[in-house]
Amino acid sequence: MSIEWITLLIIFSFLTLLLLGLPLAFVTGSVAVIFTYFLVGPDGLFLIVTRIFTMMNNFILVAVPLFIFMACILERAGVAEDLFRTVYVWSGPLRGGLAIATVISCTIMAAMVGIIGAEITTFGLIALPAMFKRGYDKKLALGTVCVGGALATLIPPSVVFIMYGLVAGVSVGKLFIAGVLPGLMLASFYILYILIRAYLNPELAPAAPIEERNISFKQKMIMLKGLILPGFIVIGVLGSIYGGVATPTEAAGAGSLGAVISAAINRRLTWGIFEDSAIQTMKVTCMLIWLFFGASAIIGIYTLAGGAEFVKTTISGLPLGPLGIVIAMQIILIILGCFLDWIGILLLTMPLFVPIIQDLGFDPIWFGVLFCLNMQISYISPPFGPGVFYLKSVTPPEIKVEDIFGSIWPFAVILIFGLVLVITFPQIALWLPEKMIK
Repeated sequence: MSIEWITLLIIFSFLTLLLLGLPLAFVTGSVAVIFTYFLVGPDGLFLIVTRIFTMMNNFILVAVPLFIFMACILERAGVAEDLFRTVYVWSGPLRGGLAIATVISCTIMAAMVGIIGAEITTFGLIALPAMFKRGYDKKLALGTVCVGGALATLIPPSVVFIMYGLVAGVSVGKLFIAGVLPGLMLASFYILYILIRAYLNPELAPAAPIEERNISFKQKMIMLKGLILPGFIVIGVLGSIYGGVATPTEAAGAGSLGAVISAAINRRLTWGIFEDSAIQTMKVTCMLIWLFFGASAIIGIYTLAGGAEFVKTTISGLPLGPLGIVIAMQIILIILGCFLDWIGILLLTMPLFVPIIQDLGFDPIWFGVLFCLNMQISYISPPFGPGVFYLKSVTPPEIKVEDIFGSIWPFAVILIFGLVLVITFPQIALWLPEKMIK
């Protein structure tokens, strides 16, 4: 059977099973087993087992549950509430101060959490009621929380970067550092947009009342106390990676221990929090690993059948030029992001796209940042934007899904603009990694 027909049959089988409601991990795994059996025979099933065992022996995977556990401890220890309250006190005099505080808090929290779902739901519970209470425009408030939480995709320690590094075979430490400037750039753009909207139309996002602003400088400084230890954890994790002192896995282990110690010192650590964090870590890690198993298997048989070479030849043969091919890949990722989760997109496309990128002379670290930017777009893209449904789960009943999708589009334009900037000026992503201590 020709590779063209194999490709079409795999795509048809994949889409059919997804539409029937099967989980993505089982769809990819079952399609891989069926096609391996018919294309290679029963002995070919050892290929799947071999690929899974090879993947399981990759040391970088240990960083995934460690970073997730660190995030769960910090989230449940009340760091987000302290952070939001502190930042709001400092930014309150500004029009749009609450929305700005939300973006800043989300940016800082992203450096502790690295998981979008946790961040969006947390700030949906903390920031949204505060903004609604003070008369903020509904769309501005919803959009701010949704895209602010999505920054966890790009700002380290992002789980997306860990999985991309594993699939692409590039340094996770360099990917972490590459995401810092683009992440801060996007956060700055969001804040600038909020400021402009608030000053053009003060009713959209009024400044804090006088009584809430009437706090002495000493009191403001005291409020920072609860953020000192978590701040040291973030600086220690990223600083050790940037300085070449620790690998991402080692930094994740130290960060997890630091999160537990920080919660204990602040008298926020209980056995219930520890147990809930461990259980949540197990659930998220198992979900990611099962997805990885299935996608690794289907890519294995497709590559064995000649699919990787077929995709490479097809894409490289397009009359677009190297940059045009990169842009075409971004369009494919954006389209897939409307229908698939990031882990499925990563494991199904990156084994095919990254070798092409390298053959064209582009840096896979830079392409990893582009991938994460695309996944941010996917988190807020209709019809299945996960970030929108995370937020809907914690909003009042009168807030509809259409309201949240309607609030997203100005921020989506900013996101796409950021993507274009990083494509046009790769040094936005590559400057910091080039300065890392080897």
